[in-house]
Amino acid sequence: MQAIVYRRYSSDEQGDGSAQTLEAQLERCQDFAAAQGWHITEVLTDPGLSAFKGEHLRPNADLGKFLRRLREGEFPRGTVLIADNLSRLSRRPVDEAMAWVNEVNGYGIEIALADTRDVFKPNPSLGDFLQTAIKFGVSHQASADKSDQTRRSKNKLWKLAEARQGKWTNLAGLLPRWLERNATCDGWIVDKDMAETINQIYRWSADGIGVNTIVNMLNARPDLPPFGDPEDYRSGVPAWSRTTVRQYLKSAVVEGDFRPSTGMFKGRVIHDFYPRIVDADTVARARADLNARRKVAGKGAGTGYTNLFAGVTKCGVCGQRASLSTSVQKGKPYPYVRCEGSQEGRCTNKGGYAYRAFETTALDTFLDLALDDRFFEATGELGRARIRKAEIEKTLADRRAFKMNLLRSFSGQDQEVATVIAEASEDISRLTAELTEVEAAISVASGKVGNVEHLRRVNDIREAAKSPENAVRNQARSKLRQALSTIVMSVDIERDEEDERVFTVILRGGVMAVRIDVKGRIKKSVSDAVGQPLYSYLTDDQREVLAPLIQRIEKLAA
Repeated sequence: MQAIVYRRYSSDEQGDGSAQTLEAQLERCQDFAAAQGWHITEVLTDPGLSAFKGEHLRPNADLGKFLRRLREGEFPRGTVLIADNLSRLSRRPVDEAMAWVNEVNGYGIEIALADTRDVFKPNPSLGDFLQTAIKFGVSHQASADKSDQTRRSKNKLWKLAEARQGKWTNLAGLLPRWLERNATCDGWIVDKDMAETINQIYRWSADGIGVNTIVNMLNARPDLPPFGDPEDYRSGVPAWSRTTVRQYLKSAVVEGDFRPSTGMFKGRVIHDFYPRIVDADTVARARADLNARRKVAGKGAGTGYTNLFAGVTKCGVCGQRASLSTSVQKGKPYPYVRCEGSQEGRCTNKGGYAYRAFETTALDTFLDLALDDRFFEATGELGRARIRKAEIEKTLADRRAFKMNLLRSFSGQDQEVATVIAEASEDISRLTAELTEVEAAISVASGKVGNVEHLRRVNDIREAAKSPENAVRNQARSKLRQALSTIVMSVDIERDEEDERVFTVILRGGVMAVRIDVKGRIKKSVSDAVGQPLYSYLTDDQREVLAPLIQRIEKLAA
């Protein structure tokens, strides 16, 4: 007789023993099947799914899929479904559990339990039916009692964690690799080498280096080995992966926050639960670049070229994205930008726009105005101010979210809730004022670098962008891309009034546009209406701010 084994454990049972739990269930079911002479043809598994909540019966769960397959006639009558015990199959109320059993039995499928050797067959007698119902009722009540006890225990542990009392670190389940509990479970032990590796990942991301490049750089560094043992990896060879790096770059743990994403505490947070291992400013800059890269395209085909205006380059005819490609001519890379719509026959803006000369002129024209201390390592007074600013912004966001949640949840006249909301409002006002002060301090500290030092830095980063070393070049070009994005709103590829191919660089706010042809020459950008330079329409105060750029453009265009 054909038999199918079903095994499961709930989220409360997850941890180091979960694999052993599944193996033990399978062994007992196999022993029972052997004793009955049944032939096991398949094993179904639902890890981390609750039978009390019915998660294992959802369409994407193995038991849910089993029922669908059963309805489609995949299993012959007389097939046996074996579970280790009744609770693995259901902890739902009696009526739901019995309806499920009756449906399975109705297709001629028997249900067997390895622990009691019970077999539920189709068309049971009244006595057998009642006995089965009683067993399901007892199982459901036991689960309800266990759930209540677990909830009370977890709430108690949460309060201990907020007060840092007792064995409060046990609130966390699976810990990050760089942390372990101390012997008394009331504090943490940090692996400094692992923590420094995480810091390096964040610094690279903050510098504008993408996840793929970070992975390559990590795997090329013997001094930054991946966490874990060889058996943790499918290949048996430890190596960094994109998924791992992205997870670390998004992890709230590096900031010290405990933010459960599932379970009864989902949406709640305990700040400073873990030791913070990456400063707030580095976290903010790293994640800003990570999020920006979701919208960015334009990597050169292994030539070392990347579009410094990736993500904002578009076709001036159809408005669709324009991307950087590279061909090889006479053994040398030839980068060019092309409308993606034209490649698919949906736009008349055909052909490529030579990129190399345009980039050089764009850097000459805009870079020293775009680059400031934000794109260099901040130390001393500036570094402290930037870190404090990021910390305030994070706390401010949390307090605002806390206040909004209270306002949504409590619409009555509860005086205690009203007091908490008022306190949150005071915190928000205080933090907002402090943020204004810190931003002013950053402005002062940033201005302490003189013009000569600033230009030297600009020159250094441009030279680094030409480095033969991939890591150095990628890091420098990522910084250039970040810097330019602060002042450039878009770059349109189009033909001008003389039918020449040009890049139209539009500054943020649309206050000014500059045209650069494919040979790197600045052309006098004019309005089709009256033939005046576009910047002639600026207000006096705008012209004063952009005066250095206007003078440079007029000189280069002449």
